[in-house]
Parts: sequence; C-alpha cells; structure tokens
Amino acid sequence: MRIGKVKESILKRSVLRQLHNHSEKGSPAPGEDAGVLFMPEFMPEFTQEFSGKNGVAMAVNPVEGWTFAAKRAVYGAVNSMLAAGAAPKAISLSILMPEEAEEKQLKALIKEIDSLCMQENILVLSGHTAVSPYVSTLILSVTAMGSITENRKDITANKGSITRNKESILVSKESIADSKGNTKQIAVGNADLDLVVAGTVGREGAAMLAAEYAKRLEERYAPSYVEAAKHLFDDGSMTAVEDILQEKEVVSVHDVREGGIFAALWEMAAAANVGLSIDLKNIPIKQHTIEVCEYFNLNPYMLRSGGTLLLACASGARIVEQLQKAGVAAAVIGQTTSGNDRLIRYDDEARFLEPPKMDEYYKVQVDISEICK
Repeated sequence: MRIGKVKESILKRSVLRQLHNHSEKGSPAPGEDAGVLFMPEFMPEFTQEFSGKNGVAMAVNPVEGWTFAAKRAVYGAVNSMLAAGAAPKAISLSILMPEEAEEKQLKALIKEIDSLCMQENILVLSGHTAVSPYVSTLILSVTAMGSITENRKDITANKGSITRNKESILVSKESIADSKGNTKQIAVGNADLDLVVAGTVGREGAAMLAAEYAKRLEERYAPSYVEAAKHLFDDGSMTAVEDILQEKEVVSVHDVREGGIFAALWEMAAAANVGLSIDLKNIPIKQHTIEVCEYFNLNPYMLRSGGTLLLACASGARIVEQLQKAGVAAAVIGQTTSGNDRLIRYDDEARFLEPPKMDEYYKVQVDISEICK
C-alpha cells in the first residue's frame, strides 16, 4: 500500500465495513479523527449527578508485529482496565503499517478486532490507519476507555493497595467471611498477603513463537502439538472474572505481560517496598509453554504473559477457588513479606529475584537476526 493515510476506498472496504460494534451516535467515519460517546449510552451511571465518585479510566496498549496483534492489543488494553478496577467500554485504534503491507492483512486485522470487541462487548470509537516509511512491521496501539464508579472502586486506590501505600505496612481492616461463612476482622496490609496468579504464565510468548517458528518446532514435536501451542493465547481476556477482581480480599491486581511473571512480581513489590517469598513450583504453566521455551533455551518465567493477572489477596485460597470455578487456572504462588528480600524458592534452594530484563521473546528475534547476517 502507498505511504500516507490509506485510500478512502480501502478504509471503507477493509476497515469501516468490518466494524459492527460501534456507537450509533459516534461511529468511525472517513475524515473523522475523533469519536464521540454520549455519557448515557457510554456509562449509564453518569446520568446520576456527578459527585466525584464516578470517573473515566483509560489504558494504552501498543504492540509490534502481525502475530496475534489483535488479541495482544485488545486483550492487553482490556486486562489493564480490569486490573485498575475499571469496566472497559470502548477502544480507539492507531494502526501504522510498513509499505509492503497488503490490504488483505489490514482487512483480516480489523475483522479480528471487531470479533474481539463483540466478544468483550466494547465499542470501537475511533481510529487512524496509515502506511509509514518509518516502520518495518505493524504497530497497533489500542487505547481503552471505561468507567469507575462508587460501586466499582479502583482496586489499587481504595482497598489498602500495596501499590499505592509505600509508607505503612498496615493499611486497613476489612470484614471478611471465611470458608465456613464466619465473619472475622483481618488486617489488610503490605506484608503477609497471598500472591495469586490467574491464568498460566508465558502463554502469549509461547503462542507467538509457535506461530512464527512452526517449521522449526515441528523438527522436534508433532505438528498437532505445535498447533496446540499456537492456541495457548486464545483465552487471553479476563472479563469473565471481572467480579472476582472486585472482591474485598483482592488488595491489588497487576497485568502480567512483557518480562513475564518475574517482571510483574518485581514491579508489584518495588512499588510497595515489600519483600516476596515465591514457590516456583506453584506458578501455573502449561507443558506446551515449557517445551517451546526449552527448544529456544528461554526462561518461561521471563516470557511475555498477556492474559495473565497477578493478584495480592488477603485470602488467596478463596480467590483461587472462585477463579477455578470460573474456568481460569489459578494458584497461590507465595506471599508478600516485610523487608526487601524478594526470594524465589524451589524445594530447599532459594535465589533473589532480579529486576526486569529484556523479555525472553526478543532473544529469539536477536538470534535469528544474527544468523541472517
């Protein structure tokens, strides 16, 4: 396609006609760079008097490359909203493509974005689509918008968050029912919180590698096994467990993406100035992810893990039970601790968690580029 904004004919044919989930009063159109959402349609809760207890939340999620681009961008933006305690309502798109991109690629991308938005019940509000001489692959950026109301409090701001309160270990007291229904008062603080992983780690990166290097992987594994690995990221949305994330036991939520679970653990602990004690064997991971990582000599715990969430909970076992009932793989993987020691344990061995490094996915790209020189 030619450099610059895509032709109006292409825009109409391969973008606008593929979008079905949009606002009737503010749908995307040629020549319009801004979309409009009327509050009663967008957020019915705003029809009530705005008192400062309702708010608009936004999250931006850019991705590079064509592989699972729609899923990575949409799921990533939606899950970032959910992690903030917000209800995603609409997205805006920015699509930059290299000159060699074909219209059929754009059309397929928009079709998948539309399908995901229908699935998630969110609107496509606006967008920009262009071909740029400055990019060598697709750059897709999704900006998600949503609402936070008095009844949908920001998890990180209103529940004694370990990510917002860096001064005090003790944050608040909550009344929480135990497994027998008995109510008890517990201290919700930065230390001694259970850490729960919802979803399996490394699945986004493993699925991308399986799709991009299928032929190489099929030299070791059966084609059916490699094909199954490509589908590790099919269920990347956490919308189904939205209500569970609002439980009072859930103190903080972190979206696990680039850098994998190790990066997410470091970021959560560093923001709260707490320590960690993590049991490596408890981290949920699928065998397909392990096999793909072994083939490329990668650490699966440092591999991008879109579609997975890290939760700090006052009662991890109960949250895990709810997540599993909702069909989401989940496990308590450790606890927060006082002090700054962040330990990863495996049987009787322990090592310190290191600050986030380059995502393991990029190591394969670097190795391939070196081979091609």
